Parts: sequence; C-alpha cells; structure tokens
Amino acid sequence: MKYHCTAETDLEELIGHECIDEKGARFAYGPVPLAMLKDEELVLENSAALPVMMAAKLHALSVSLFIAEIAVRIPAGEHFRLVLQ
Repeated sequence: MKYHCTAETDLEELIGHECIDEKGARFAYGPVPLAMLKDEELVLENSAALPVMMAAKLHALSVSLFIAEIAVRIPAGEHFRLVLQ
C-alpha cells in the first residue's frame, strides 16, 4: 500500500478519525491501521515533508497501535512494515 504525504499531513490523517455519516458515528481508519490490519507494507511517499517528530511517532507504531477513540488495539502483523520514502 502507498500513501502520498504532504506538509499538511498529520497523525489524524494517517491514523484516522471519528466521522458521522448517514449510518451514524463511526471511525474512519487511515492508511496506517489499514496496512496493519491487512498485514502489508505501507510506503509513505514524500515522507520528507513530514515533521521530524511525526516521523519518530510513526516509527513507534511499528509494534502496535492503540486508537483511544474506539478503544481498539491493532498489533503489527508479521508482514507489516512502515517505509518512509
């Protein structure tokens, strides 16, 4: 899976956010948890545009991700890998 980053990309965009649609309130997963759930590689293209602190936080997610808004923990699978490109 590939995702193109910009200078405006933030953690909410990469992890996801709560949203309300015609089906009610739900959590829209971003590319990081989607890749973790699919147990596949995530390539963040143009990652040089991300702040250094955000890149450090993303590396911490290589083991597991806890989404507090929905109280869900997503462990990184055997094949999940985060590539900053």
